[in-house]
Amino acid sequence: MLPRYDVRASDLDRERVVEFLKAHYAAGRLRDDELAWRSDAAYRAVAISELDWLTSDLPAIVKAPPPRRVSPLKVALVCALFVALIVIVPPEAWLALMAIGGVIAFVGFFLLAPVWIPLLMLAGIVYLVVRASRPRPRPQPHRHVGWR
Repeated sequence: MLPRYDVRASDLDRERVVEFLKAHYAAGRLRDDELAWRSDAAYRAVAISELDWLTSDLPAIVKAPPPRRVSPLKVALVCALFVALIVIVPPEAWLALMAIGGVIAFVGFFLLAPVWIPLLMLAGIVYLVVRASRPRPRPQPHRHVGWR
């Protein structure tokens, strides 16, 4: 039985390698002539080892996860709740809430600042000391993932 590495390449394997090479060409890692000769060699390749050799000096392409989409129903619900809150609560209540919020902000900033500012500075120093004393991981040898 042959080792997996010496298995014959399929047409799908060759097409994947050519797409991989085109992606690196688009990223600027390959010149026109390099893309042409590597693509030609990929189409003529017999074994998977030949395809691996053609891509061995190129890093694996990591696909970014798709962006999370917010449901339009959730957006509509939040907007409806906001509008209902503005319509239902009378203006005098908003004025009272703003006055109470202003007093809380004044007390929090001017009376508690002498306490929380030094605490934040101390926490920052502790963070830097812990981060500096943490052992750093050794770099692992590069294992090529490539087109597969």
